[in-house]
Amino acid sequence: MKLGTRASTLALTQSSWVADRLRSHGHEVEVVTIRTRGDHERGSLTTVSGLGVFAAELRSALLRGEVDLAVHSLKDLPVETVPGLLVAAIPERESPYDALCSRDGLTLKALPAGTRVGTGSPRRVAQLRALRPDLVFVDIRGNIDTRLARVAPGDLDAVVLAAAGLRRLGLAGRITEELPILPAPGQGALAVECRADDDSLIAALEVLDDAGTRLAVAEERAVLAVLGGGCAAPIAALGADGKLLAGVYSADGACDARTEVPLTAGAGERAATRLLEAGAASVTQLNASRASRLAEFHDDADLWPGVRGRKIFLPREPGALSEALASCGLEVTAFPVQTPVALVNEVDLGQAAWSVVTSARTVEILQRLGARLPGRIAAVGKATAAALESAGYAVDLIPAQASGMGLVEEFPEGPGKVVIPGSALSKQDLPDGLQRLGWKVGVFPVYAMEAAEVPAGLVAAWRAGEFSAVVVTAGSVARVIDEHMGWPEKTRVLAIGQPTAKVLNELGVAASVSPAPDADTVARAAVELVGKGNA
Repeated sequence: MKLGTRASTLALTQSSWVADRLRSHGHEVEVVTIRTRGDHERGSLTTVSGLGVFAAELRSALLRGEVDLAVHSLKDLPVETVPGLLVAAIPERESPYDALCSRDGLTLKALPAGTRVGTGSPRRVAQLRALRPDLVFVDIRGNIDTRLARVAPGDLDAVVLAAAGLRRLGLAGRITEELPILPAPGQGALAVECRADDDSLIAALEVLDDAGTRLAVAEERAVLAVLGGGCAAPIAALGADGKLLAGVYSADGACDARTEVPLTAGAGERAATRLLEAGAASVTQLNASRASRLAEFHDDADLWPGVRGRKIFLPREPGALSEALASCGLEVTAFPVQTPVALVNEVDLGQAAWSVVTSARTVEILQRLGARLPGRIAAVGKATAAALESAGYAVDLIPAQASGMGLVEEFPEGPGKVVIPGSALSKQDLPDGLQRLGWKVGVFPVYAMEAAEVPAGLVAAWRAGEFSAVVVTAGSVARVIDEHMGWPEKTRVLAIGQPTAKVLNELGVAASVSPAPDADTVARAAVELVGKGNA
């Protein structure tokens, strides 16, 4: 069996779980990652009704026969069926509830007035406003890691996410509480889909089906179908404990229509009828939808109108980030405006329990100096880890949040010694954080950055405003551009990290900030920035 999946961490986790279940029953399963196909795919997305933006590539691949089955988060599937496809199995559901993940472990009731809570769901906001009208709700986008990263030390005090996704990713520890609000229809459930004429596969998938979950989610989705709810309508439903609860809410949380019926076949239609009789259509715009968010939902952003072919300047060496930007349809010019200069001719890091490495450039300099890292190895992010592995090291720790403080959060407690080789301009936050954990920290400045000679043609193109945007990777990069190249008026600026944004602000440069430093998140943020006003 070829099992198609999107490339996100959550999608891969869910698909791998299904694959393992099938393997336990004696089936051979190959997991196949499906990515978007640019202009070729765009036609099918806009002409085939019911595909749904989250599931479109997977369903298209099924219809083309490239894969045999696909795993979806059921709440993301449109209620309309797709001719030729069948949801053959709905496994037992994970938690259907929404989860609060707060900065200080405070429950919804305990959050202070004015607390900034992030969620991209009108349904969640509507119900939470009814409970806590004194909170400030901030629209957020991105995957689970990106959203969690916006809570301390980010710009939010809390975020609301589906509990099921957190639990499946092993992040249940980040849940402060599961909230007393009704979830989206189908939330927490998976749908295993295949071609409707593949009888042998349909029979094989029966072992995954859970009758109780199938009944509950079918009636929840029937509520949505009868009401004709759009993707942004605050409609909720939950089938559990022998009853179906359903509700429709106003965006400001001031009014709602709710009902409860026994959970039997036809319950969804009965509940929806009662909601309409109770004035649901006057409570909210039932067919409300939001503007296109394809760049968030897909593995690249070729489907964003106006983005493909736009020029973007990346003032660093080509690598994972330039590849991620190019995969989104952007025309990338990558050239470093700085060059590393070793500060010493040799360095002895001595003995230590841990070595902490904060950049791939540090690895390069240490190799140039012939120095070896002692003890266990911690890398601040995936790119640094890849550089370390290429240099022959086994990496023992990569934090989920790619930052110094993210590493501190996951680092074990001391005592012992930690060495941190790196830039002469490195911040003190990381050493201070490790010292608070009981470690003796040795900091070794092994290199500094100097302005590089940028080709005259590139400088001329930059100053002429030929680039739609620039991705500024560090405060020192911002200062070099400011001093040697200037800032074209119409070129948009994306900063990686709040420290970089702070430097840009000091220079008088307005900038957007990527919610996380990993290549995929930065690329999506760049697409959103470049696409503003063009979609």
